[in-house]
Amino acid sequence: MPAIHPPPLQFGNRAFIGLETASGRAVVIDSPREFDASLVPIDIARDVLIHGAYMAEAVAVSLLRRGLRGIIGVDAGIGRNAAGIAGLAVADRHHVPAAAVSVFSCDMCDGRSVWTEGVVSRVNATAAALGAAPGQGVPAAAEALLRGAAGAAREVASRLPEAPQKLAETAAGAVPGAVWGCWSMSLIREAHPNDVFCVGTPVDTTMTVYMWRHGVRPAGVIGSDGGFGRHGMAAAGLDILERMGIACAAVSFLSADLGDGASIYADGVISRANPRAAAAGVAPGMTAREAARRLLDAGAAT
Repeated sequence: MPAIHPPPLQFGNRAFIGLETASGRAVVIDSPREFDASLVPIDIARDVLIHGAYMAEAVAVSLLRRGLRGIIGVDAGIGRNAAGIAGLAVADRHHVPAAAVSVFSCDMCDGRSVWTEGVVSRVNATAAALGAAPGQGVPAAAEALLRGAAGAAREVASRLPEAPQKLAETAAGAVPGAVWGCWSMSLIREAHPNDVFCVGTPVDTTMTVYMWRHGVRPAGVIGSDGGFGRHGMAAAGLDILERMGIACAAVSFLSADLGDGASIYADGVISRANPRAAAAGVAPGMTAREAARRLLDAGAAT
């Protein structure tokens, strides 16, 4: 039985104050999923949040509901239908300034790298009116966002499902299992050893940390490659999940909509697979639909 190795557990709730002004602070964190566990308390009315995850719609919805004053995240390559930065438009509809940082300028999931090395690729209209612009470093963009109005809790509708959706299942007579679509693995709280998840996020580092801490051990995971990004950090989970004993594949960020698990399944084309997924027959160029079936069958056979 091969050894099961934990992911880099330091990733996640590491946080620090990047900038403090008379009107508020820029708080930097690896992952918005760890908002409540942040090592720096976040004041939603006064603070702008800089995080190392992508700026897709569902992420923005969750943060806007909290009431944040402004948001900066990573663009995950922007991707098909600009879904990797769809959160910018959602924030605009609520007059909240938001910006995205190029995934090729910094290490995704590493808040300090985003803060010190990130280069802004896109801003929404609300942020542009405050002086934020593509080409800026993150500190300059954060300073601009702090010129905006104070944050406040708000109601924000979600266009995408907020619970896992069953997309396929094993044939009658086989070991019961299913393919599920979800925007984030943070919606999953059990092992699911016979199930496969098509997740809208890049297969990044903080996803693996969440899975380890919550005992999520599915038959396979298929997510986006997020454009791979600098040092391949948007798809670092491929190798990490291999060491955790979990098959994983990534679809091209240009083939499916980031943030939408159903699109990953229906539209995605595999760009890379870890050795466990490859052993199940998953290969680059294959549709995610076929890859999910192979991972499901492999899980049912074990």
